Amino acid sequence: MSSGLQHRFVFGVNGSIKQNIDYVEDSMIAYVAGHNLVMYDQVEKRQRFIHGNEEAQGISCFSLCPSKKYIAIAEKSEPAEIFVYNVRTCRKFKHLEYKQWATKEVASMAFSADNQLLLTLGSAPDFTLVCWNWNKAKVLSTIQVSETSCLTQTSFSPLDASVCCVSGKDRFSFYRVLDNELRAIPSSDLKATNVLCHVWLKQPEDHMVIGTDDGDLLVYEKSSLLCRLTEAPKNLKKSEAEQLETGNRNIRIESLCALSKGFIAGCSNSTFRLYSLIQDRPASAADMFSLVQTWSVNDHIEDVMSMCISPNEDSLMAVLSDNQIFHCSIVSPANLKNDDMKPVMCEFHGPGAITGMDLCVRKPFCVTCGMDRSVRIWNYLDFKVEMFKYFNEDPYSVAFHPTGLHLLVGFADKLRLMNVLMDDIRPYREFSIKGCRECCFSNGGQYFAAINGNVICIFEFFTGDKVCDLRGHSSKVKGLSWGADDSTLISCGQDGAVYQWNVAKGIRMGDFVQKGTLYNCAIGNNEMVWAVGSDRFIKELELPDLNTVKEVDGGVVLGQIVLSHSEHCMFATTAVDKRPGSVRAYAFPLTGDYLEYPCLGGPITRMRISHNDQFLFVADDKGSLIVFAVKDKSEKRSLTGKDSSAGAMSWSEEVLVTKSDLEEKQTLMQELSTKVDELALHNEYQLRLKDMNYQEKIKETTEKYTQDLEQDKNKYELLREEKNDMEMEYDERLKQMDEKHQHELQELEGGYQQKIMGEVERYQHLCHERDLQKDRWDSQQRTLIDTHEKYVTELTEDFEQKLDEDKQLRMQYEEEKNDAQREFDEVRNQLEDDIDTEIQNLRVKYDQQLANEREATLRFKGENGIMKKKFTVLQKDIEDQKEEIKSLLEKEKELHEQIKALEREIQAHKREIKSRDDTIGEKEKKIYELKKKNQELEKFKFVLDYKIKELKRQIEPRETEISNMKNQIKDMDRELEQFHKSNAQLDLMIGELRGKLDGMQKEILAQRKEIGDQESLMRRCKSELHDAVQVIQNPTLLAEKISAIYKQHVVKQSVAKDGVDVNVQNEYQRHQQFLERTLSSLKLKFNQDVKKHKTINLKLMEENIQIIQEISSQRDQNKLKKQMLAAKLGDLKLRSQREAATPATVSPRLSTGGGLVDPQTAALLEDNKRKIIELRKVVKEMENEIVNSKADPRGHEILPTLT
Repeated sequence: MSSGLQHRFVFGVNGSIKQNIDYVEDSMIAYVAGHNLVMYDQVEKRQRFIHGNEEAQGISCFSLCPSKKYIAIAEKSEPAEIFVYNVRTCRKFKHLEYKQWATKEVASMAFSADNQLLLTLGSAPDFTLVCWNWNKAKVLSTIQVSETSCLTQTSFSPLDASVCCVSGKDRFSFYRVLDNELRAIPSSDLKATNVLCHVWLKQPEDHMVIGTDDGDLLVYEKSSLLCRLTEAPKNLKKSEAEQLETGNRNIRIESLCALSKGFIAGCSNSTFRLYSLIQDRPASAADMFSLVQTWSVNDHIEDVMSMCISPNEDSLMAVLSDNQIFHCSIVSPANLKNDDMKPVMCEFHGPGAITGMDLCVRKPFCVTCGMDRSVRIWNYLDFKVEMFKYFNEDPYSVAFHPTGLHLLVGFADKLRLMNVLMDDIRPYREFSIKGCRECCFSNGGQYFAAINGNVICIFEFFTGDKVCDLRGHSSKVKGLSWGADDSTLISCGQDGAVYQWNVAKGIRMGDFVQKGTLYNCAIGNNEMVWAVGSDRFIKELELPDLNTVKEVDGGVVLGQIVLSHSEHCMFATTAVDKRPGSVRAYAFPLTGDYLEYPCLGGPITRMRISHNDQFLFVADDKGSLIVFAVKDKSEKRSLTGKDSSAGAMSWSEEVLVTKSDLEEKQTLMQELSTKVDELALHNEYQLRLKDMNYQEKIKETTEKYTQDLEQDKNKYELLREEKNDMEMEYDERLKQMDEKHQHELQELEGGYQQKIMGEVERYQHLCHERDLQKDRWDSQQRTLIDTHEKYVTELTEDFEQKLDEDKQLRMQYEEEKNDAQREFDEVRNQLEDDIDTEIQNLRVKYDQQLANEREATLRFKGENGIMKKKFTVLQKDIEDQKEEIKSLLEKEKELHEQIKALEREIQAHKREIKSRDDTIGEKEKKIYELKKKNQELEKFKFVLDYKIKELKRQIEPRETEISNMKNQIKDMDRELEQFHKSNAQLDLMIGELRGKLDGMQKEILAQRKEIGDQESLMRRCKSELHDAVQVIQNPTLLAEKISAIYKQHVVKQSVAKDGVDVNVQNEYQRHQQFLERTLSSLKLKFNQDVKKHKTINLKLMEENIQIIQEISSQRDQNKLKKQMLAAKLGDLKLRSQREAATPATVSPRLSTGGGLVDPQTAALLEDNKRKIIELRKVVKEMENEIVNSKADPRGHEILPTLT
């Protein structure tokens, strides 16, 4: 093959698949689009692909494992198949196939929390649940969940990997995964309830929420129904607007997504409801979740089919049923609005087919139209939507002018020529051609062709005049293709004809007709024409007579063909119903060899190739558009000849703008410039006012901090003196403590020496008593041995006599047994003769009955065929009536939407008029006031300049003080952080110790149980061995008894492995009940202890706060006293200087400061110091009590011994 294809980008998503979106990484999402699994990176704006299998009929679902390393994809086939891929390399890792499956597709899949198991739920008809060990590709267990009710979802419990659940119509059940089976867990029955979705909650653990088709939200705890939420959509009153949107129908819960403290429900009318868990436990379980916010997607009323939350829980992704992906930020859920929901890449075509597609030569644009009544222009270099517009009717075809400035769109009533403006698509000319299914511009752009039924109309583009009508097809025309010089046109149709036309003369130059074949597409060059149709062949026809040169068998129906401009490769698409669409790359000239690329989920409707042969565009009947990169293998570049010059030419950047739009934008610019000037003046005025306020504040702060600095200096000197005094006191105390400890140590040494001498004397006395007791025990042992030997000889004699008697009895029993055997043989022979005669009579009777029943079955088959024919006729009538009802409802919806849109536009225009009148009046008032204020401000300017100079001189000392205070605050913050860290570490240690203690208690209970069982076994063995020892003299009896013991203990143990004894089960149940009772009592004790410790901690905290308040008040008093002392010292210094005292008399008093203090104040200071020391001791004792209470808050008790 000379050319190959590589997936570049997919515009679209399969909105019909449940759970069709998930986060692979923080910025990468995975979803199914067409026949591919797409992984889209939101940061780099690029896609990676995992392609579906060529033989499969499509992708039904996928599941991502919790570790995000592997992804499982289920594909439709007979039977259904599952492939596991490596996410990083996108390579196939495992292939899972269950041949006993009768289903063609998998409805849902889920990985277990430990990444070991994969659960798959098959769809109709058997609805089988299969559990896989996917790493070994092995089926562990299966179960048929239902036969009639439709099941939609399955999932594993995030806490217990052995518990799973299944939900669907009239069914919500739990199962436990065992080694070889899936065992049903008893659960609350949900009859007449259609469960659409469910999700396991993160908090509270082991809870889950399920959503129903009537808008109800049910909460399950483990496997039992806990409550129905009061704030579910079913219980809320609808507003008039909601009733209009939903058509008076119930709001369905289509999807659910769990948060760390709540969940989000996706509803049927593109509405999202965020519920949050109430922290304080409510009185009723139905009120455990509160509705925080409700929002929806603007201009969309479709169902929310899938949702997922980012790993950081900061954004939400949602897939709607109209094939759209939206996202929003949920960092502040209370502030969410409808406008916050935005498309991830851009809005795609809706669920309907893409009916038309064309490319531009001068710009990197692709235009498409679809059944969602929209025309979209895509930029295939930047992979985004440049422009789109919705219309009131369905567009059937579209064509792009080579310049990229004009469009040709065919509608049901007319063919419209439109201008592509800078921000709009605006029609400017109409042609009376109804239902135009195909149209195209010529290569030069001077002509365009349009199909009107079975007639081809040719128009001049610049004048709009009709050139000619090309008549010759007897049925609808399906394909058009211009020649290289725009002088010829090739057409094909449903009548099996392929024609070549001369456009200038309006005559047919060549024809090829094959009746019974519906041709879909025809293309050509200067020498050949190629056509594809329902006969599954690619026909190669030679010009000018269109004679068949070659036929290439495609194997399936081919819908579209395209030839690259370099004529290196031909591309064809498949169009088989209910099969994925694929693109084939044929070697050119045609040899029949091709490479197939499965890409879309349905039959491909349109295909185009770019003018430089670098990109291939494919669209299907489900609204998806895929862009391929064409790789030429024969050359490094895919451009040759004239195409290389076209590829080297730069893209055109011209746009169309109307004169009215330019004038509007100029007026807008003028208005905005005036607004900017006004805002600049207003901001200058506000800045001046703020400067004045800040200067006043700076003055106040500088004065305040100078006063505080003087007070702090005085405090520092007083504290330094206190520190010196305290150092002297502690040195003296340390000396006294050393002397005291040495004296106590000598006394303790003497006391311990006396105790050691007493213990030695006691040891010698105990050794003497032990020797005496040993002698007594030896004498008693000898006497016991003699008595035992006598007793054994007597027993052997008795047992020998009994054995002789038993032998005589056995001989009698054997004779009786032989007599009974002879009688039994005679009776058996007589019964066999009687039974043979009865069997022959019954055989004749049942043969007659079988013949009668065969005649009846033949009669019933004839009646059944007549009833089937009647049923098919009635069913067709019912389907016709349903289609009529659907069409009427759709028309009604369209009319309602048009009315709403017009009413909104009217209200918006009225609001704009009012707001503009108000703003004009307010601006005129502001201008007049600003002129007055400007005059007054100029007067104050001179005064303010003088004040600014003075304040600048006072700022510098204040700034230094502020920086010092900030450093102190930072130090305090560091200390606080250290205390918080230490508290957190202590809490973690407490939790770990509690867990260890619980585990040790469970182990002790299990070991006690095992010890008790073993002791009872030992007792039984001892008693039986004792009985066996009694016949030790008789070897035969001894052997029988020992074999009986062996059978009883050894063989029973092997049997017990297969079936448990009833007594053991009863004992196990009794023990289980006892443990449950003890567990409940321990829980009650634990809750009581927690409450007691909480009250104690609160009391201690309150007392601590009171003590701290007393300390702070005491410190304040001390500060006041010291300030008074400092003031007195200053007065005395002044007096001494005035009195001109000698330095010898003044210096001792000033140096110590002790003689200047009154005796009352000195006593007060010592008393206050003593109180502070006592209070500090009390605080330390309380802190120790708090630490001890935190270390063991529950006060675990050791369990009593089992008896």
